[in-house]
Amino acid sequence: MKTVICLSALSLAITGNAAAARAQSLERRVTAAGESPVQFQFAARDGICGDGRSFIRADEDGWYGNFSTDGSRTPACERGPVRVVVVRAGRDVVKVETYVGPVPADAGAATNLGAVPAREAAAYLLSLAAVADGRPARDALLPAMLADSAVVTPQLLQIAKDQSRGRDVRRSAISWLARRRAEPGGAGAAAVARTLDLMVRDGTDNESVRQQAMQAFARLDRGEGVPALLGFAADRDRWIARHAFQSLARSGDPRARQFLRDALKRQELDEESRVEAIRGIGGEYATRADLTLLRERYPALDSDRERDAVISAVAQAGGSENVTWLLGVAQARTEPMQRRRRALSLLSRSDDPRVKDALKDLVDHR
Repeated sequence: MKTVICLSALSLAITGNAAAARAQSLERRVTAAGESPVQFQFAARDGICGDGRSFIRADEDGWYGNFSTDGSRTPACERGPVRVVVVRAGRDVVKVETYVGPVPADAGAATNLGAVPAREAAAYLLSLAAVADGRPARDALLPAMLADSAVVTPQLLQIAKDQSRGRDVRRSAISWLARRRAEPGGAGAAAVARTLDLMVRDGTDNESVRQQAMQAFARLDRGEGVPALLGFAADRDRWIARHAFQSLARSGDPRARQFLRDALKRQELDEESRVEAIRGIGGEYATRADLTLLRERYPALDSDRERDAVISAVAQAGGSENVTWLLGVAQARTEPMQRRRRALSLLSRSDDPRVKDALKDLVDHR
């Protein structure tokens, strides 16, 4: 077993050194062009296409850039390659532009380095993301992620963990890590999950970066991140627990849904978390039983925020049962006038004749 581990470590070291050498080779060619814009191209992964000018589509990752149509003709989305334009000012890279598809006639003048190996291009772009400042660092990540056969997760892990880097490039690296976690020959899904877990729990790190790491678990396919989020929700650190609660409230996973239902019944739950639970239970994944639960728990709720959250969720769901319940709130003399008006306001879009009668009754008894 020790021999296997040593060989694996040696293999990774050799791979890393080779990638660094390839990156330096391309970097020297870019630098040699001086302040003139430089462009190069490389093979794209399967499922990557674009119009060569304004938009890129990656099957599993969505659309990038600006997509528009005149209503009668949809722009063609053509298969790669990826074309990158690097703009420099002195020794600094100030812009990284990414295109996929045919090169337009008015693409602009640039020193053309021609086709380069995809892995070499990815290595250079990731090395650029690791040292550049501001937007160029973040923009260098996209073309690296599009490169055919490139192994990117080891470098993404380094960028994500590096607290000396800007938060935007780290957040972008975290987002790509979640999507590329299972790449062949990469850092491995388990290593990615461990790193994200440590980042969430690191109270010395930037909060927006920690929150991005938390959200990465919520975005994992097939609910793979739900167990981690459930663990975070029980953490003694209130920041961790609160943000995990928010992520679970937006999930449609059955485990997350049951967690919210159980949490709503806990007497010790704080107001903010209870409001999140109510919104999650009554959100887009709400069932008839969920709305029944909210209506039944309403009398036991202590705060105006909690009760208003239930009213909003029930009104959004619609249906005769919910309209009847909201009318009861609007007509109840025990309810504050502001809440009764709120219930009627939310009911105003309903064509149920009972709503008009309730409104007249409310006006008559002001």
